[in-house]
Amino acid sequence: MNTKFIGTALLATALSFQLHAQQKANGEIVVIGKATSPKASSNNESVNDADLKSKEVSVEVNASKTADIFIENTSRNIEVKTWDQAKVKIVTTIFFEGDANKLSDEEWFEKLNISLKSLGSTVRIKSGSVGSGTYSYFGNNYAWSGGPSSGVAIFNGDGENIRTKSGSKRLVTIYVPKDNKVDVESKYSDVVVSTSINKIDADITNGSLELQDVGTLFLRSKYANVAVGNIKVAEIDFMNGRFSAREIGDADIDTKYATIEIASVDKLMARSTNDEYEIEEVGVFQGRKNYGNLRITKLLNSLEMDGTNADVKIRNIAATVKEIRFDNKYADIRLPMRNIKNYTVNYIGAYSNIYADFEKKPYEGKEIKTTKETDNLASQLRSIQRSVEKFAGDDNSNSKFTAVVGDGKGAIINMVCQNCTVDFK
Repeated sequence: MNTKFIGTALLATALSFQLHAQQKANGEIVVIGKATSPKASSNNESVNDADLKSKEVSVEVNASKTADIFIENTSRNIEVKTWDQAKVKIVTTIFFEGDANKLSDEEWFEKLNISLKSLGSTVRIKSGSVGSGTYSYFGNNYAWSGGPSSGVAIFNGDGENIRTKSGSKRLVTIYVPKDNKVDVESKYSDVVVSTSINKIDADITNGSLELQDVGTLFLRSKYANVAVGNIKVAEIDFMNGRFSAREIGDADIDTKYATIEIASVDKLMARSTNDEYEIEEVGVFQGRKNYGNLRITKLLNSLEMDGTNADVKIRNIAATVKEIRFDNKYADIRLPMRNIKNYTVNYIGAYSNIYADFEKKPYEGKEIKTTKETDNLASQLRSIQRSVEKFAGDDNSNSKFTAVVGDGKGAIINMVCQNCTVDFK
C-alpha cells in the first residue's frame, strides 16, 4: 500500500474540515456537493447593494413618418412614450459595481440583451432577460440562472453579469414618434403606454397592458389584464383576463373566460363564451353570447343577440331604442319597458315564464325574423317547439304571444327564447 498517498489524502481531508469549520464560524454558507455563492445570501447582498452605483444609458435611431415600430419583449417592464421627434429612443438604467465608463452605451445595451435596429421601413426593438451569469468562489467559477423572477442584473465595470438584485425589475422606456404605428409583443411582463397613441397592435401574454387614449387598437391577449382610456376603433381577441375601457367608438370583440368592463360604447359587435360583461351605456349591441352574463345599465338604440345560457339584465331602456332581438334559451332576461309608452312584443318560446304588465294575445304573424348568425338555431328551436306543442296540446300564452302597448309604433321586440324567464316590468 502506498503510505505516501494515504498521508496526502488524510492531510487534504483534515484541511477540508478545517476550512469548513472556519467558514461556519465566519457565518458563510457551506453546502456539501453544491457550491453556493456568499453573494447570494441576504446579508452579503444587503451590504453589496449599499455600494451599488447606477447609470442611465440610451440609444436611438431615426424613424421616418411611415416607419412601423416593432417591439418584442420578454420578462422586462416597458414604458412607451410618444413624442414629436422623428426617431426612436430607448432609455434605461444599469446597476453596477466598480467603473461603468469602460463601456459605451451601445455596449451596455448588448450586455442588457436589448437591441434597436432600423431595417428599411421598420424599426425593430428586442428586449429580453439578461440570462445567466457567473461568480467566483474560492478560485472556482460557477454559473447561476438569471430568469424572470431573479430580479435586476448587477454588472461589474467590465460588463460582466455578476449577480442579481432581488425584489425589483428593470424598466425600459421607449420613445416613439406620435403618428407612427407601434406593434408590441410582450410576455411575462407589464407594458405601459403613458401617452396617447394613434395606432397600436398589441399581443400580450401573462402580463398587463395599460393604455391612454388610442386611435386604433388591435389587441390579442391571453392571461393578462388590459386597461384602456378612450378608443375610436378596436378589434380585440381576449381570453382569460380583465379588460376595461372608458369610451369606445366602434369595437369588434371576441372573448372567452374574461371580464369585460366598458363605461360607454357606440357600437359593439361581440362574440362571447363564459364571460362577464358590464357596460354602463351602449348604443348598438350585436353578437353571440354563450354562458355568462351581460349587464347593461342603459341601452340607447338597439340590441341583437343570440346564444345559450346567457343571462341578460338591462337596467334602463331609452325611449330612443328602435329594436331588440333575442334568440336564446335557458336564460334569465330583464327588459324593463315600464317607461316606454309605445312598443310591440312578439315572443316564441316553450316552457318560458313571462312577467309583464301588458296583455298577451295569441301570436298569429309570420315566424320571427332573427339575425343571420342565428337562423339555424332559430329553425331548430321552432321545430322543437312545434313538436312539443303538438304533443302536449300546449295553449300556454307564455309560449307564443304578441303584445301591443300604446300605438305599438315604437320599439319592436322580437324574441325566440326556449326555457327562459323574461321580466318586462
